[in-house]
Amino acid sequence: MLVLARPAGGYGSPGVSGDERHGRIEVRLWPTILMTVALALIAPTLCPGQTLKPREALDRYLAAPRNEEPACSNADFAVQIDASLPALKKHGSMTGFRRITRPGHIVYRGLRFTGDNVVKNQVIARVLARDSNPTQSRDIAVTPQNYLFTFDKISDYNGLGAYVFLLRPRRKRGGLFRGELWLDAETAAPLRLWGDLVKSPSIFIRSARFVQDYQRVHGCSEPLRLLVTTRTRIAGTAEMTMWLRPASEEAEAQGREEHPSGLQHGDETKQ
Repeated sequence: MLVLARPAGGYGSPGVSGDERHGRIEVRLWPTILMTVALALIAPTLCPGQTLKPREALDRYLAAPRNEEPACSNADFAVQIDASLPALKKHGSMTGFRRITRPGHIVYRGLRFTGDNVVKNQVIARVLARDSNPTQSRDIAVTPQNYLFTFDKISDYNGLGAYVFLLRPRRKRGGLFRGELWLDAETAAPLRLWGDLVKSPSIFIRSARFVQDYQRVHGCSEPLRLLVTTRTRIAGTAEMTMWLRPASEEAEAQGREEHPSGLQHGDETKQ
C-alpha cells in the first residue's frame, strides 16, 4: 500500500491552491513509481536460480547421463577409507586414488592399508570390487526400469532446498534397495542417495544399508562420502566410511600442511 504524506498545515491550509496541492503529490509519487518500475525490470537478473517443480527435477535427473560423459572421465580423487568390526575389535584404514578411466569404468590405484587384514579382505575389498564392476552398476542403476519414484517432501540439505523422493524397487533383485533420493531443487543434481538392500548379497549377511552424499566437480556429480553398515551373522556389525576428494585439492591441502607459513619451496629463509 502506498501512503501519501500530508503537506504541512493540512490539505486545506491557507494560501495553497488545489493545483499546487496536486502538483506536490505528483512530485512525491514520481520517485516511488520510477523505483518500482526499475526493480521490476532488474528483479529477474537478481534471482539466484529458478526452483524446478518436483517432477521437472526428477525428469532432468533421470535424463542426465551422470558420469558417462567424456568430461567426467580421467578425474582423479583421493580416497580415505575407515572400516571396523566393532564386535571383534578390529579396525583398518586405506588410502589411495580413484579414477574413472572411461565412462562407467572405475579403477583404484596406489592403495595403502593399515590395520587388521580381516577388515581389509572382508569389508573394504568387497565394497571396492562392487564399485569397480560397471556391468553390475548398470543393472542396479537408479532408473524407471528398476524403481518407482514417489515425491515425499521438501527438506534442507546443507542450506540447499532438496526434493526428497521415495524409491521402491520394481522387483526383489540383488543390489536394488528401498530408500530415498535427494535432488537439488534448482539444478536437479543429486545430493544424497540412501537405502536398505531388499535382498541380501550373501547368506552371511542379515541386512545392509548405505548412505551416499554427492559433490559437484567440473559439472559432474561425484561421490563425496559413502557410509555402509552391514549386519552379519558371524562377525556382528561391519561399518565403513569412504571420503573422496579431488586429487588436486588434496595436493594443495598437503602443501599447506607442509608449509603452514605460506612460503613456497625455495622461499624459506635460513636462520
